[in-house]
Amino acid sequence: MIPGNVFNVLALYGSPRRDGNTDELLNSFINGLNDNEFFKRKEIENITIDKIFVSKLKISPCRECRHCSIDGECVVNDEMQQIYPKIIDCDLLLVGSPVFFTTVPGNLKSFIDRFQRFWALKYELNKRIATKPGRKGILFSCAGSKPENIFECTRKVMRAFFDVIYIEYFADFLYNSIDFKGDIQNDPEMLTKVYDFAKMTIF
Repeated sequence: MIPGNVFNVLALYGSPRRDGNTDELLNSFINGLNDNEFFKRKEIENITIDKIFVSKLKISPCRECRHCSIDGECVVNDEMQQIYPKIIDCDLLLVGSPVFFTTVPGNLKSFIDRFQRFWALKYELNKRIATKPGRKGILFSCAGSKPENIFECTRKVMRAFFDVIYIEYFADFLYNSIDFKGDIQNDPEMLTKVYDFAKMTIF
């Protein structure tokens, strides 16, 4: 990270349920970031944290019109056009997602699919988007099912998403047997672990 820069954090709340378990994980992490001594050093001018609730966005699914294969631009004029610059400018991307039928919920998947234009730029048009170096991404996910492999598809989706936007898959916090709203509170150590990681890690 370049001294003097503003450190931009973008948190994507991917659950259709507000104030649920993944929301609590994200909030605990953000609280830890606010207490991180790294960001209190003089060479860091400011840390910005932008929260986006994906279920509130007025966006359409990808139309697979393939226009982005021509010039890398998406022709769908909706709120995603305001999101793209935020994604490009962030230093740390946080994604909270429950597991629905072994993968991310529909609203978050539609959001991710709209980054087809970034895939086209990278792999079809061979054009790199100007981004800051050392960008990192972290996944927070909860599932009601007990098997540990329940997160395999979610991880694959997130790795593909991070890849096309030039973000390193830095870490994930995955908790199963967490289903109903508030279940995360039954084991406070989960939230403490997330908080401590955010507080102690140098990003």
